[in-house]
Formats: sequence, structure tokens, C-alpha cells
Amino acid sequence: MLVLRDYQEDLVTKTLGAWSNNTRKVLLQLSTGGGKTVIFAAIASQFVRHQEGVLVIAHREELILQAASKLESVTQQAPGIIKAGYKPTDSLIQVGSIQTLARRKNYPGAGLVIIDEAHHASANSYRKLIEAYPNALILGVTATPRREDGYGLRDVFDELICSISTKELIALGYLTDYKLIAGFKYSKHKVPRQRDFTKKELAEVAQDYKPEEVLKQWSNFGENKKTIIFAVDVEHSKSITTQFRMSSIACEHIDGETPLDARKEILDRFRKGATQVISNCAILTEGFDCPDSEVVIIARPTTSVTLWLQMIGRVLRPAPGKSFATIIDMTDNWYRLGRPCDYREWSLQPVTCDPDTMGARCCPSCHHVFKPMSALIRAFEIFNTQRCEFVTTYETDCANCGKPLRWVLEEGREIVGGSAPIIVSTEGAEWEEVPASVRPAVLRPIAENKKRKYRGNKGFFDRFEVIQDWFDTHRDVNLDEIKYAINLMDLNVRGESVIDTILIGIVSKIRTSSDWDDITKHMSERAGDIKKGVWDKLEAPEKQKLNNWKKRYVEELEVWATEENLQAIQRDLEACENFEMFEELWQIFNKEAIRIASKRIVSDKGAVIRDWIDKVDNLSYT
Repeated sequence: MLVLRDYQEDLVTKTLGAWSNNTRKVLLQLSTGGGKTVIFAAIASQFVRHQEGVLVIAHREELILQAASKLESVTQQAPGIIKAGYKPTDSLIQVGSIQTLARRKNYPGAGLVIIDEAHHASANSYRKLIEAYPNALILGVTATPRREDGYGLRDVFDELICSISTKELIALGYLTDYKLIAGFKYSKHKVPRQRDFTKKELAEVAQDYKPEEVLKQWSNFGENKKTIIFAVDVEHSKSITTQFRMSSIACEHIDGETPLDARKEILDRFRKGATQVISNCAILTEGFDCPDSEVVIIARPTTSVTLWLQMIGRVLRPAPGKSFATIIDMTDNWYRLGRPCDYREWSLQPVTCDPDTMGARCCPSCHHVFKPMSALIRAFEIFNTQRCEFVTTYETDCANCGKPLRWVLEEGREIVGGSAPIIVSTEGAEWEEVPASVRPAVLRPIAENKKRKYRGNKGFFDRFEVIQDWFDTHRDVNLDEIKYAINLMDLNVRGESVIDTILIGIVSKIRTSSDWDDITKHMSERAGDIKKGVWDKLEAPEKQKLNNWKKRYVEELEVWATEENLQAIQRDLEACENFEMFEELWQIFNKEAIRIASKRIVSDKGAVIRDWIDKVDNLSYT
């Protein structure tokens, strides 16, 4: 009997609830390894019990066979497989290849259509399949509901239901913890904005991820562990495989051109442990499960969050004897795209793509940039009276606003310029573990400063000033992030003195404060380890004074924060005609009570008051 986890049961309930509320096309988001196949198998079983047909769609044989196996174990009914090489059956459950169905256009009857890896569902083949089932319920499942070509999924699905995060799955033990290994050295190669690398661009950056460097870092951090390597292209993957074999390591290569029988044999050897390392190019990102894999090496850059999370998700499944996974990022993907456990807000809305993408178009109505899919482009002839000739004109509907836009092949296209990010070269990089407490987004200003200004031999104080300004601006940074910033700015030799100087700067502000409200302005947003570091630098009498201030502050606030007093403060705030009048109240009333009362003012005056509060707070910071 299938027993669902709590979050899986919740997703099933929410899906059925959406359908009962007449939302026909539902998309479920759940991190890789969270059990998407189990969830849609549980939903499918309810339809089968009522003798309703179920069609599951996937785009790779591994996904098709994986789905068929799970469906059979849950429903106790062997599914039919719609794919070249498989005999048809009359089972209520059919698992089909989207390519085969699009070619045959012979769709089986179904009351439920399930789309696996549904971030592909904007493609024309999926759209046509969904159109063939106007009365069926539609369920999409994916870990990453996002497209990189400027198309969203809102015109395919009606509602997005997101579930438990990767961080929570790790905490609950449903995914394994991980160590992230990265190094920093900046190269000349630029990162495309809002689109992924082309094959040509990937070939150009392959030299930054030399096979011998891949082997070296594997030897340092993943030696003797089952490992998956993602390479730039086929040639790069084969070179890596050769390098490992020259060191007597059982390593095999696989790519999209590997014959199916050979692919199956290679993957079976890897699963059984006869092959220790498997290197691939764009083939193991989806539908490949080998839970006892412990190491993944990312030897190719990407700007796609979807691809990044799919690659690193290959090693996050737990297995007996596996205490953690190791992610060796040879690129700077991790700090541009985030760690596996970082919070991400998913949406069905389209995301603007890079205007420099070949074939990209900018909508004149909403300025959304997207790359029109060929199947959605309409072509017709117009007559150019000035040139006295017919010109082929192309038209498509904007992926964002839906309005039509037209173009001709002869038209010029303005390239939106500006400096682009630069990828990280592994050559000469200093490799170390990235603590889980280090957030990539917080470090981005430091990395950008280093790339832009500090590649040369700049002085200590220039580099320290960058870190100090960053610390003052990003008030929630923690001690690990400061240490990482010090590493990026090449100040490791004097790292302890940098941290000490930063902490002493806050201590000095505390020593010149006049009350607890000043203290909270300096410390309220600071991370716990920063607060502790500052506290440890205070003398015993100073600590006692602060404790007394805090006690008196709490006692006073209890008096000031009564309903009667808050109403009176609110009336006085609303009566303020200018900042000078507000400053007088700021000196008279309890400051925290003013903040509380200001939040009760919902009119435009409330926003003005809160701006004044920010102003006096900022004045006290300087």
C-alpha cells in the first residue's frame, strides 16, 4: 500500500481541490528528489479506480520507463507504452513519448493527462496534445516551472501549486545534505544575459574547464566516490573521460548520440558500481536516478536556473551510508544562480530573455523580449510600394501581453548593450568548501567589485573599503559571508584584523549611543554571530549598562504601548504637517511606540510618516 509523506498528501489534496473549483490545468512544483512521480501515480490511481483513462507524457525513455514502473506498483495495473519499439496495449494507463504522439497524432482516450518535466510544456507538440483533450484534466509536474526563451507557462496551465522547499526536504531527511566546493578566478569570457550559452559559446569556454583540472579537483574532494560529471560538449566530455582513464579510474562517457542499448549498458554499469565516474553532455539532467551517487562536478557554465538545479539535483537523493553529497562547481554558477537550498519564488509568468539572443524579438506594446517559437510564427506577403516588390512578413503573438508583433528578415535590430558578467575560469583557482550559511546573492557586489576594479595589485585599504561599504549596506550579512568576502578580495593574510576592525566599528557606535533605541538601530538587523562578536568585545560594565537600558526600554514600552496611548500617538502623527513637527514628537514620545502607531495609519499620510521615521533613523546612522 502506498503511504504518502505529509507534503505529498498535501499536494494531492490541493490538486484535487483545484480541479473541484473548475481549475482544469494544474502545475505542481516540487524539488528534484521530492517524489513527483509518486504524487502523480497516487492521483492517477484514483482515476483508474473509476475506470477513467490516464495518459502520462514524457520526453525521454528513462522518464517513460520510470513513470511506468511507479504507476504499475501503485495501481497494480501494467501501463501501455506509446513509443517506437513497444507493442500497444489496451491498458487504462498509457505512458507516451511526446515525440511519438506528435508524429502519430493517435491520442488514446483519457480523463487525465499528466505531463512530466512540465517546464517543456510550452513547446508546440505539448500544446497540440493538450488541445486534443479539451475535456480532460491536465496535471503538470516539474521541479523548475520556468522557461528561458521568454515564454512563461501561464498559457498552458491555469494554476501553479508550489510545495515544500529543498531546504525543508534536507532538514526532514528526504534529501541529503551537501557540501558545495567552488573556486574563484575571473576570465575574459562573458556570460550571456537572460539566455543560456549557445553551442559555439560553450565551445569557446571549454578551455577554462580543462580535463586535468576536473580530475585534480575530483582527487581533492571526491576521490573514490561515485561521480557524475556535466561537461561543456561531447568533445569536452570525451576528453574528461580519457583523462580519468589515463589515471586508471573507471570512467565512461555518454551523450545524446549514444545508441540506446549502449546507453542502458553504461548506466547499468554505473548503478552497479563497475563504473565509478560517468561524464555526459546534456543527457543526465532529467530522468536519471542513482541515489548512491555522491559527487557531481559541474564543468559547464549555464545561465538557466532550471538546468543548474536539474544537474545538482542528481546527487541530492539519500542512500544508505551516504552522509552528504559533494557539489564541485568548476564555474561560478553557484553564486549567480544560488545554492540548492536557496528560496526561489516560482511563477507562471514569462521571464524576459536576452535581447542579444539570435531570433529574439521585443514587443512594441509591453517591451517584453522573447524568442518566438517557429510553430507559432505566421508568415504572409506584403507589397513594398517604395521598392515595388513583395516582402515576406512574419507575425507572432507576444508571449507576455498577447498582442501581435511583425517583422521582416531585412530589419535591423538594436542590441541592448552594457557590460556583461564574466564567468570564472578554473585555472589557478583556489578551491574550498562554500559554507551553507553563505548566500550567493549577498556576495555578488563583492565579486562584481573585484572583477571591475581589483584584478591588479591594489592596496589593503582600497580592498578593505569595499568590504566595509558592503557590510554597511548589507546589514544582515553573517560572519561566514564576511570571511568569504575577505577571501574574494584576497585579504586572507589579514582576515582576522579585517573582521576585528569591522566589529570594533560597531562597538564604537554602541559606546556613543545614548539609549536602547540607538542600540537597536545599530544591531537589530545584524546576524546572530555578528551580535555575539560585538557583545564579546564589550567590557563587563558596558554589558551591564546595556542590559539595564534594555530592561528599562521594555518596561517603558509596556506603558507606552497601551491601546489608549497608541491611539493618542496616532492622532498626533496624523496631525503633523511637516517633518519639523514630526521631529518634536520623536523627541517626546517613545520611539518604538511611534513606529507601532505609524503602522496603523493606512492613508497616504501613513507612508509619509514612515518615510520620516526612516529619515531620522538614517540620520542617526551617519
